[in-house]
Amino acid sequence: MANFPLWEMLWVLAAIVTGVLMFGAWTGPHRSISNLSRWAMHLGIRPVPAWLSARAADRWAFRGGIATLVLLLAVAWLVPSQPVLETPENGRGPVAPTAPEAAASARPDRHLDAELQNAILVHIPKTKRVRIVVLRDDAEADQFSWEIDAFLRISGYTVVSPRLMFAMAASGKTPSGTAIYPDEKDPNVVVIRIGLNDRK
Repeated sequence: MANFPLWEMLWVLAAIVTGVLMFGAWTGPHRSISNLSRWAMHLGIRPVPAWLSARAADRWAFRGGIATLVLLLAVAWLVPSQPVLETPENGRGPVAPTAPEAAASARPDRHLDAELQNAILVHIPKTKRVRIVVLRDDAEADQFSWEIDAFLRISGYTVVSPRLMFAMAASGKTPSGTAIYPDEKDPNVVVIRIGLNDRK
C-alpha cells in the first residue's frame, strides 16, 4: 500500500466502518426486523427508515461489506507503493566502510588550468618534442591527458605518438599527480607523466 498518511487513514477508516456494519448485520436475534435497525434504535436513531428495518437490509449490508473489503484490498494491492530508501541516515541500511578506491573516485576530475599551462610553456621549449605517459586503465587520467594533448598541439608543440601507458605498481607507490621531466633515452623529448588523481 502506498506510503501516504492520508491514504492510509482513509483506507483504515473505510475498513473499520465496513467491519462495524458487517458485525451489526450479523449480530442479533434475526427476527422480523433487521439487526441494523435494532442497533440504530440502541444508538438513539429514531425514526428508523423503512428500508433499514427490512430484514433484507442485513443481507445487503453483509454482502456489500464483503464486496467493499475485497475492493479495498484490490485498491491497496494496485496502488504503487513508495519504497523507503535504505540509507545509513534513516537506520535502514548498513554503513559501508569507505574503500580507498571509493575515496579516490570521489575526488574532483583534473582539468588543464592556467598553472599547468604556464608550467608547460616555461619548462618545455618548443624545440623539444613531448611524450605523454598515462596511467593505464584510469579513465580520469586518460581524459586529463587528452586535454593536455590538445593544449600542446594548439600551442605549437610536437606530440610524440603513440602515447605510452604505465601500469599500477604491484609493490611500492604508484606515481600520482602530473610530472614534467626530460626523457632519459632521448634528449630531444620531454615527458609529461600523468599518474593518480591527487586532487583534494
